[in-house]
Amino acid sequence: MTTTMAVSTADISQSNYIQNRNIQMDNNKSIGCFGNRSRKMKEQYQDLPMPEEKSNPKGVEWLLHSIVIRMYPSLIAKSARNYTQEASLGALQNLTAGSGPMPTSVAQTVVQKENGLQHTRKMLHIGDPSVRKAAISLLRYLSRNLSLQNEIAKETLPDLVSIIPDTVPSIDLLIETTASACYILNNIIQNSYQNARDLLNTGGLQKIMAISTGDAYAPNKATKAASVLLYSLWTHTELDNSYKKAQFKKTDFVNSRTAKAYHSLKD
Repeated sequence: MTTTMAVSTADISQSNYIQNRNIQMDNNKSIGCFGNRSRKMKEQYQDLPMPEEKSNPKGVEWLLHSIVIRMYPSLIAKSARNYTQEASLGALQNLTAGSGPMPTSVAQTVVQKENGLQHTRKMLHIGDPSVRKAAISLLRYLSRNLSLQNEIAKETLPDLVSIIPDTVPSIDLLIETTASACYILNNIIQNSYQNARDLLNTGGLQKIMAISTGDAYAPNKATKAASVLLYSLWTHTELDNSYKKAQFKKTDFVNSRTAKAYHSLKD
């Protein structure tokens, strides 16, 4: 199994369901393993509900069956092979991408029924950087699901803070993982004052501020993500006194750099 294969199987399963439901695509062409993957098509996929599960699945019907969905967290937890862990994480990324009923249902199954957070959290600390990147990318997809954000915060917040470096990263892979960590934290604090307070209490804000300000002349993905997170944290006015006690001031959170990064996501 490879991550590329995971992409293809996800596409096949979704297209099969589309055909079973007699949904007509604009181009009126069948969709296969190497079919059109346009933004419009993906948007149509993600709005579909989970297909009715058959007791005797055949062929591509297996690809979204609960047995297979449960298999991926199990492989992540039990496999000793890095490429198997990475491929399993990649498969779950593709099954949980988007915000429609299908990826949402898969995400809830993985987190609430299959201990997916615990298994994925452990991959954040594994030696292979590609596995770490796949794990944090999966968490980023999962953190977009509002119903799962508090569970993600409870299970992974200290781990996310721990993998953020003390200074601006310069290696591409570390830039990617740092940016993803900051965006996950941004997702889980958006609608929760308590999650924002917990982040403050980890002592990780100094690292996030250092990354936000550390490369002002050539900002990268990590510096932008850290800036977005800082701006979002200031929106929790209930924490004003806590910030002051920690000797932070408003300009640490809201300034020209963080405002530009934050509003660029809204454009």
